[in-house]
Amino acid sequence: MRTNLRITAAATTALIAALSLTACGSDSGSKESDKAASKPSASAPATSGTDGGGQGATTGGDTAGTTGGTGGTSGGTGGSGSTSGGHGTAKPAKSNGKQSGGQSGSGSSKRVTCTGSNVKLTATVVSRPINHVLLTATNIGKTTCNAYDAPAVKFSNAQSPIPVDKDTIPQSVVTLAPGQSAYAMIRTQGEPDGTDPYMTSQVVVYFRGAVGMESVGRSAYASLAKPVGVVDAQAMATYWQSDMGAISAW
Repeated sequence: MRTNLRITAAATTALIAALSLTACGSDSGSKESDKAASKPSASAPATSGTDGGGQGATTGGDTAGTTGGTGGTSGGTGGSGSTSGGHGTAKPAKSNGKQSGGQSGSGSSKRVTCTGSNVKLTATVVSRPINHVLLTATNIGKTTCNAYDAPAVKFSNAQSPIPVDKDTIPQSVVTLAPGQSAYAMIRTQGEPDGTDPYMTSQVVVYFRGAVGMESVGRSAYASLAKPVGVVDAQAMATYWQSDMGAISAW
Protein backbone atom coordinates (compact mmCIF):
# COMPACT_ATOMS: atom_id res chain seq x y z
CA MET A 1 0.00 0.00 0.00
CA ARG A 2 2.77 2.38 0.98
CA THR A 3 4.54 1.44 -2.22
CA ASN A 4 1.51 2.45 -4.32
CA LEU A 5 1.25 5.81 -2.51
CA ARG A 6 4.93 6.52 -3.20
CA ILE A 7 4.48 5.66 -6.88
CA THR A 8 1.41 7.86 -7.10
CA ALA A 9 3.19 10.77 -5.39
CA ALA A 10 6.17 10.39 -7.69
CA ALA A 11 3.93 10.40 -10.74
CA THR A 12 2.12 13.50 -9.49
CA THR A 13 5.44 15.29 -8.91
CA ALA A 14 6.59 14.37 -12.43
CA LEU A 15 3.33 15.67 -13.92
CA ILE A 16 3.64 18.98 -12.05
CA ALA A 17 7.21 19.35 -13.27
CA ALA A 18 6.16 18.66 -16.84
CA LEU A 19 3.37 21.24 -16.65
CA SER A 20 5.84 23.80 -15.24
CA LEU A 21 8.26 23.20 -18.14
CA THR A 22 5.43 23.53 -20.63
CA ALA A 23 4.33 26.82 -19.10
CA CYS A 24 7.91 28.21 -19.20
CA GLY A 25 8.32 27.14 -22.79
CA SER A 26 5.04 28.82 -23.69
CA ASP A 27 6.02 32.01 -21.92
CA SER A 28 9.42 32.04 -23.59
CA GLY A 29 7.80 31.43 -26.99
CA SER A 30 5.35 34.26 -26.37
CA LYS A 31 8.23 36.64 -25.59
CA GLU A 32 10.06 35.56 -28.73
CA SER A 33 6.87 36.09 -30.73
CA ASP A 34 6.47 39.57 -29.23
CA LYS A 35 10.07 40.43 -30.14
CA ALA A 36 9.51 39.17 -33.65
CA ALA A 37 6.28 41.17 -33.92
CA SER A 38 8.08 44.35 -32.84
CA LYS A 39 10.47 44.08 -35.84
CA PRO A 40 9.28 45.49 -39.20
CA SER A 41 8.15 42.93 -41.69
CA ALA A 42 9.53 42.65 -45.19
CA SER A 43 6.53 44.54 -46.60
CA ALA A 44 6.80 47.44 -44.12
CA PRO A 45 9.14 49.67 -46.21
CA ALA A 46 6.45 50.11 -48.86
CA THR A 47 4.21 51.86 -46.33
CA SER A 48 7.18 53.76 -44.92
CA GLY A 49 8.13 54.85 -48.44
CA THR A 50 4.64 56.22 -49.02
CA ASP A 51 4.84 58.20 -45.81
CA GLY A 52 8.28 59.45 -46.85
CA GLY A 53 6.87 60.63 -50.17
CA GLY A 54 4.28 62.68 -48.31
CA GLN A 55 7.00 64.26 -46.22
CA GLY A 56 8.94 65.03 -49.39
CA ALA A 57 5.90 66.83 -50.76
CA THR A 58 5.76 69.03 -47.70
CA THR A 59 9.48 69.85 -47.68
CA GLY A 60 10.45 70.07 -51.33
CA GLY A 61 7.33 71.48 -52.99
CA ASP A 62 4.96 70.00 -55.58
CA THR A 63 7.67 68.75 -57.94
CA ALA A 64 9.83 67.25 -55.17
CA GLY A 65 6.78 65.62 -53.55
CA THR A 66 5.95 63.85 -56.77
CA THR A 67 9.52 62.54 -56.96
CA GLY A 68 9.36 61.31 -53.38
CA GLY A 69 6.02 59.58 -53.98
CA THR A 70 7.49 57.70 -56.90
CA GLY A 71 10.46 56.64 -54.81
CA GLY A 72 8.10 55.39 -52.09
CA THR A 73 6.18 53.23 -54.52
CA SER A 74 9.38 51.47 -55.51
CA GLY A 75 9.26 49.37 -52.32
CA GLY A 76 12.18 48.71 -50.02
CA THR A 77 14.02 51.87 -51.12
CA GLY A 78 10.96 54.05 -50.71
CA GLY A 79 12.36 55.76 -47.64
CA SER A 80 15.40 56.94 -49.58
CA GLY A 81 13.19 57.99 -52.45
CA SER A 82 11.14 60.18 -50.17
CA THR A 83 14.29 61.83 -48.85
CA SER A 84 15.53 62.83 -52.31
CA GLY A 85 12.03 63.97 -53.13
CA GLY A 86 11.95 66.16 -50.07
CA HIS A 87 15.13 67.94 -51.14
CA GLY A 88 13.67 68.55 -54.59
CA THR A 89 15.98 67.27 -57.31
CA ALA A 90 14.09 69.13 -60.09
CA LYS A 91 15.65 72.57 -60.77
CA PRO A 92 13.68 75.46 -62.32
CA ALA A 93 14.55 76.27 -65.93
CA LYS A 94 16.83 79.26 -66.31
CA SER A 95 15.52 82.27 -68.18
CA ASN A 96 17.79 84.25 -70.47
CA GLY A 97 15.42 87.24 -70.47
CA LYS A 98 14.47 86.80 -74.12
CA GLN A 99 11.10 85.91 -75.51
CA SER A 100 11.04 83.20 -78.12
CA GLY A 101 9.97 84.57 -81.42
CA GLY A 102 9.75 88.00 -79.91
CA GLN A 103 10.60 91.13 -81.67
CA SER A 104 14.07 92.43 -81.49
CA GLY A 105 12.97 95.99 -80.82
CA SER A 106 15.37 97.35 -83.45
CA GLY A 107 12.90 100.00 -84.55
CA SER A 108 12.28 98.42 -87.97
CA SER A 109 8.70 99.80 -87.98
CA LYS A 110 9.85 103.42 -87.45
CA ARG A 111 9.07 105.81 -90.31
CA VAL A 112 10.00 109.38 -91.05
CA THR A 113 8.88 111.93 -93.64
CA CYS A 114 10.64 111.94 -96.99
CA THR A 115 12.50 115.25 -97.39
CA GLY A 116 15.59 116.56 -99.11
CA SER A 117 17.60 115.20 -96.19
CA ASN A 118 16.92 111.54 -96.92
CA VAL A 119 15.97 111.37 -100.63
CA LYS A 120 17.81 111.98 -103.87
CA LEU A 121 15.79 113.88 -106.47
CA THR A 122 16.22 113.54 -110.23
CA ALA A 123 14.27 115.22 -113.04
CA THR A 124 14.05 113.80 -116.54
CA VAL A 125 12.41 115.30 -119.61
CA VAL A 126 10.23 112.64 -121.26
CA SER A 127 9.48 112.43 -124.97
CA ARG A 128 5.87 111.42 -124.49
CA PRO A 129 3.74 113.14 -123.46
CA ILE A 130 5.45 116.29 -124.69
CA ASN A 131 6.22 119.12 -122.27
CA HIS A 132 6.42 116.72 -119.33
CA VAL A 133 9.13 116.10 -116.75
CA LEU A 134 9.38 112.97 -114.61
CA LEU A 135 10.45 113.43 -110.99
CA THR A 136 12.06 110.52 -109.13
CA ALA A 137 12.64 110.65 -105.37
CA THR A 138 14.82 107.80 -104.08
CA ASN A 139 15.22 107.05 -100.38
CA ILE A 140 18.96 107.20 -99.67
CA GLY A 141 18.55 107.04 -95.88
CA LYS A 142 18.60 104.06 -93.52
CA THR A 143 14.99 104.46 -92.37
CA THR A 144 11.71 103.97 -94.22
CA CYS A 145 10.10 107.30 -95.17
CA ASN A 146 6.65 108.40 -96.27
CA ALA A 147 6.22 110.55 -99.38
CA TYR A 148 3.10 112.46 -98.37
CA ASP A 149 0.70 114.18 -100.70
CA ALA A 150 2.31 115.73 -103.80
CA PRO A 151 5.60 117.50 -104.43
CA ALA A 152 5.44 121.28 -104.11
CA VAL A 153 7.22 122.13 -107.37
CA LYS A 154 8.75 125.48 -108.19
CA PHE A 155 10.75 126.34 -111.26
CA SER A 156 13.57 128.83 -111.12
CA ASN A 157 11.49 131.93 -111.90
CA ALA A 158 8.17 130.84 -110.29
CA GLN A 159 6.71 132.82 -107.36
CA SER A 160 4.77 129.86 -105.88
CA PRO A 161 4.43 126.09 -106.36
CA ILE A 162 2.47 124.94 -109.37
CA PRO A 163 -1.05 123.43 -108.88
CA VAL A 164 -1.61 119.70 -108.21
CA ASP A 165 -3.98 117.39 -110.10
CA LYS A 166 -6.27 115.93 -107.41
CA ASP A 167 -7.39 113.17 -109.76
CA THR A 168 -4.02 111.50 -109.20
CA ILE A 169 -4.36 110.98 -105.42
CA PRO A 170 -3.04 107.46 -104.61
CA GLN A 171 -5.07 104.99 -102.57
CA SER A 172 -2.58 105.11 -99.70
CA VAL A 173 0.47 107.01 -98.55
CA VAL A 174 3.53 106.15 -100.64
CA THR A 175 6.08 104.46 -98.37
CA LEU A 176 9.71 104.11 -99.38
CA ALA A 177 12.04 101.59 -97.82
CA PRO A 178 15.73 102.44 -98.19
CA GLY A 179 16.58 102.26 -101.91
CA GLN A 180 12.98 102.52 -103.14
CA SER A 181 11.64 105.40 -105.24
CA ALA A 182 8.49 107.50 -105.61
CA TYR A 183 7.43 109.16 -108.86
CA ALA A 184 5.59 112.33 -109.90
CA MET A 185 4.95 113.89 -113.27
CA ILE A 186 5.12 117.60 -114.12
CA ARG A 187 3.44 119.26 -117.04
CA THR A 188 5.47 122.36 -117.89
CA GLN A 189 2.95 123.97 -120.27
CA GLY A 190 -0.33 123.22 -121.99
CA GLU A 191 -1.95 124.25 -125.24
CA PRO A 192 -0.48 127.41 -126.70
CA ASP A 193 -2.51 130.47 -125.66
CA GLY A 194 -0.20 133.20 -126.79
CA THR A 195 1.81 133.24 -123.55
CA ASP A 196 5.50 132.92 -124.10
CA PRO A 197 7.15 130.25 -121.88
CA TYR A 198 10.34 130.99 -120.03
CA MET A 199 13.23 128.54 -120.21
CA THR A 200 14.70 126.80 -117.17
CA SER A 201 16.93 123.82 -116.43
CA GLN A 202 16.35 123.49 -112.69
CA VAL A 203 13.45 122.15 -110.59
CA VAL A 204 12.96 122.86 -106.88
CA VAL A 205 10.81 120.47 -104.84
CA TYR A 206 9.46 121.03 -101.33
CA PHE A 207 8.10 118.08 -99.38
CA ARG A 208 4.82 118.05 -97.48
CA GLY A 209 4.12 116.50 -94.10
CA ALA A 210 1.36 114.21 -92.85
CA VAL A 211 -0.92 117.09 -91.84
CA GLY A 212 -1.87 120.07 -93.97
CA MET A 213 -0.28 121.30 -97.16
CA GLU A 214 2.70 123.08 -95.62
CA SER A 215 6.21 122.04 -96.57
CA VAL A 216 8.47 120.33 -94.06
CA GLY A 217 12.16 119.60 -93.86
CA ARG A 218 14.79 120.41 -96.43
CA SER A 219 13.91 121.06 -100.06
CA ALA A 220 15.60 119.24 -102.96
CA TYR A 221 16.98 120.45 -106.28
CA ALA A 222 17.26 118.61 -109.56
CA SER A 223 18.91 119.77 -112.76
CA LEU A 224 17.54 118.95 -116.20
CA ALA A 225 19.76 117.69 -118.99
CA LYS A 226 18.39 120.45 -121.23
CA PRO A 227 16.23 123.52 -120.61
CA VAL A 228 12.44 123.28 -120.90
CA GLY A 229 9.84 125.95 -121.57
CA VAL A 230 7.50 126.67 -118.62
CA VAL A 231 4.21 128.54 -118.45
CA ASP A 232 3.29 128.87 -114.79
CA ALA A 233 -0.45 129.29 -115.47
CA GLN A 234 -0.50 126.00 -117.38
CA ALA A 235 1.95 123.96 -115.32
CA MET A 236 0.69 121.18 -113.03
CA ALA A 237 2.05 118.22 -111.00
CA THR A 238 0.72 114.83 -109.93
CA TYR A 239 0.76 113.26 -106.47
CA TRP A 240 3.60 110.98 -105.51
CA GLN A 241 3.12 107.44 -106.84
CA SER A 242 4.81 104.17 -105.99
CA ASP A 243 4.26 102.89 -109.56
CA MET A 244 5.59 105.00 -112.43
CA GLY A 245 3.10 103.32 -114.75
CA ALA A 246 0.22 105.03 -112.96
CA ILE A 247 1.26 108.42 -114.38
CA SER A 248 3.22 107.47 -117.49
CA ALA A 249 0.32 108.54 -119.75
CA TRP A 250 -0.87 111.50 -117.64
